[in-house]
Amino acid sequence: MLQKILYFGLVNPISRLPFFLVYRLSDILFIILFYLIRYRRHTVYQNIKNSFPEYSPKECKKVSIDFYRHFCDLIVESLKLFTIKEKNAQNRMVYKNIELIEQLFKKQKNIVLMGGHYGNWELLAITINHVLPHQCKALYTPLRNSFWEEKMKHSRSRFGLHMVSIKRILSESKEKKEKFNPLLCTIYGSDQWPRKPEKAYWTSFLNQDTGFQKGAEIFARKNNEAVVFGKIKKIRRGHYETEFSLITEEPTLEENNFIMESYKEMLEAQIKKCPACYLWSHKRWKQPRPDNLEL
Repeated sequence: MLQKILYFGLVNPISRLPFFLVYRLSDILFIILFYLIRYRRHTVYQNIKNSFPEYSPKECKKVSIDFYRHFCDLIVESLKLFTIKEKNAQNRMVYKNIELIEQLFKKQKNIVLMGGHYGNWELLAITINHVLPHQCKALYTPLRNSFWEEKMKHSRSRFGLHMVSIKRILSESKEKKEKFNPLLCTIYGSDQWPRKPEKAYWTSFLNQDTGFQKGAEIFARKNNEAVVFGKIKKIRRGHYETEFSLITEEPTLEENNFIMESYKEMLEAQIKKCPACYLWSHKRWKQPRPDNLEL
């Protein structure tokens, strides 16, 4: 009952406000999170400091402030996506180098699209199926609360994106190929802390020893699907662009971990260009590399 009151009494009304009012709420939320609650301020500052040792304390604080401003925009923009009109959403995300995807489509290649928690990945999720010739699907970890699970899935999938639980990815792929045989674009966000660090790919990322989930590379190799990186750039409040870059067209011909290392380098370059738009509040480096690492 509490979840329904929260959704219908707060989330849904906010999502129906015009953008200029939503961003006024974002400005207020910034003051609350940064100055009053101090939400994960130590985590954010330490992540930035460790990632950019060349930064002075003043520079680290500036990036932190810029991050919280973007983070609050991201929160209210995500709320808007519950009720946003499809055309409005499409106008707020511009896609570049779609020709790459169209060429892969003509070659009858399925795609693994790798991205990070950068910019507004939620806006990408609800707009990408409209612009790509492939049927797009995104992997996600199911929420424990069934009410918010249903609302989240509906918000992300109402413009054609197919949401797949990470636990069902292999069975879903087989089922889709047998039943419909479409060309698929499977979206992976591979930059979060790996749930099984002993099975992760470990490398230097942002000046730190970092584990990456290897699911995207394993899946791409297993099915020999082309791998593409999606780089999101924030143009201004509420407006973004995504540019596609090829990692490999033939994963089975590449050396082991080539895909993960290429992805890491592309994501790192993206973050270094504009650090404020990365998800610094995530406890990305909470544990060191395990001794029982599986090679």
